[in-house]
Amino acid sequence: MKAIKPGWFAKVGDLIREGWCTEKRCIAPPYIYGIVVKTQNRSPDAYTPEQIVEKPVRLVWILTTEGERIRRYSVHVEVISEGG
Repeated sequence: MKAIKPGWFAKVGDLIREGWCTEKRCIAPPYIYGIVVKTQNRSPDAYTPEQIVEKPVRLVWILTTEGERIRRYSVHVEVISEGG
């Protein structure tokens, strides 16, 4: 399944996959799949306007397929389907 956009553009309702490889510093299996239930945008106090435009979402809360609610940095997430 191909990602349609990176996690820093995730919106509530999007289907995502998450899996962070610390060795390669990229998204890699094993994946966690879930639905975005909340996002936290980057703060103008900590980021420049250019950084916010480039990567607006900092954190996402995910309801996983196992029923857990987890929080991840958006860089660790890929959007694979947009919510309605």
